[in-house]
Amino acid sequence: MLDEVRTPRLVIAGTASNVGKTILTAGLIAAFKVRGLTVQSFKVGPDYIDAAYLAHVSGRPCRNLDSWMLGEGALRQVLAQGVLGADLALVEGMLGLFDGRGGSTDGSTADVARIIKAPVVLVIDVGDMTESAAAVALGFKSYTESPKIAGVLLNNVRSDAHRRRAEDAIWGMAKLPVLGALRAMPQLDIPQRERGLLPVTENKEWDRMIGVLSETIDRDVDLDLLLRIANKAELVPLVPKKLFQGKPDAGRTVRLAVAYDDAFNFYYPENLELLEEHGAQIVPFSPLEDEHLPQDAAGVYLGGGFPEMFVEPLAKNHAMAESIQRASRSGVPIYAECGGLMYLGRSLRTDAGTTHRMAGVIPVDVEMDGQIHRFGYRQLLTLEDSILSPRGQFYRGHEFHWSRITGHNGGLKPAYQMQNAEGDVIGYEGFVAPNLLASYVHLHFGQNPLLVDKFVQHCREHTAIRTPS
Repeated sequence: MLDEVRTPRLVIAGTASNVGKTILTAGLIAAFKVRGLTVQSFKVGPDYIDAAYLAHVSGRPCRNLDSWMLGEGALRQVLAQGVLGADLALVEGMLGLFDGRGGSTDGSTADVARIIKAPVVLVIDVGDMTESAAAVALGFKSYTESPKIAGVLLNNVRSDAHRRRAEDAIWGMAKLPVLGALRAMPQLDIPQRERGLLPVTENKEWDRMIGVLSETIDRDVDLDLLLRIANKAELVPLVPKKLFQGKPDAGRTVRLAVAYDDAFNFYYPENLELLEEHGAQIVPFSPLEDEHLPQDAAGVYLGGGFPEMFVEPLAKNHAMAESIQRASRSGVPIYAECGGLMYLGRSLRTDAGTTHRMAGVIPVDVEMDGQIHRFGYRQLLTLEDSILSPRGQFYRGHEFHWSRITGHNGGLKPAYQMQNAEGDVIGYEGFVAPNLLASYVHLHFGQNPLLVDKFVQHCREHTAIRTPS
């Protein structure tokens, strides 16, 4: 493992959401790859969907840099783990550059840029402005907590003349170079659905779009200058205590069944890597297509995703539901987050009003009703010993879900007392049993390796089950 990070890097930040950060970052990754560079992508914050788009383009797992969940030390370790073997790191920001937790810059893109000592390239949507773009650029450059803004990328320019006017104004007032300008290309917008961006696994046009975008960026963006700026990134020292040891645990390896298909694919790469380092052999399986859990699975990990979009095939796969029920009854440790929790319930009622049977491990019913029920960072106090943690521990996580639990017959204890990011208690969350932990909240295991230690330990203590072959 590295003692410091030297890899050239850039943060692609925006003045706000929806200014084109994801498309531009993806296009830059593709264009630099054409030039023969190995590019590692990162995403500021907890988002899985943007990260999946960037991973698809780069061919490497995209890693989330979330300073609120991880803290500075672990975040730098995630950076170091990601850049191994890479020539360039490109970091897509979230929201606007300075937008963080609770009206502060805590956890913002600017905060992450400071921690990883990376130059910032600011994306400005100039579709409806020219001279005003200079005021925007100057305001961001002059803001009290501004990181080093090295230049500007213009999006949605209408003509060459429009670009020249905006570029001259930005240089004249803010003394920031315009590093590139993209015309409005609505045909390259990532499709939206009611609940956000269409996931990359469902976007059949993405590869074609990236080919066009790569050519456009190679023509309209000064890639050589961007690379020179990236090479000016300062060295990032790492804390002596390493998050990643670079070698597997010497103890007995256990097979951990991890749900991975179109319905379940929300995992931070470090969660799986840390599990492997601590002795888990990751064995993917599909609740959509497989009939049973992998043979000799000593634990089950059901991540988030969109089970509601695949509710019919999930409901029809009775054999998988029964396999998971048998595993639960036999004491196999099962950890589930968000979509995984929904799947483990008795039933899932869709927006259309149809109810479908789910795995039936947890005595709850889940309903989609077209509303966001919870969204934001969470602080969690564990109320009971669980397969991930002893009681009395604090962890940080994130939740974003459109479903709610409508029926609960009891029998399971709440897993957490939950607080918002400001520390206000907002209720109880999740369910815990001797071999089960299920919650709407997504956890990044990098914040505390104890989570991994405990999970693998519980898997080791359980006698591996054998399922039909």
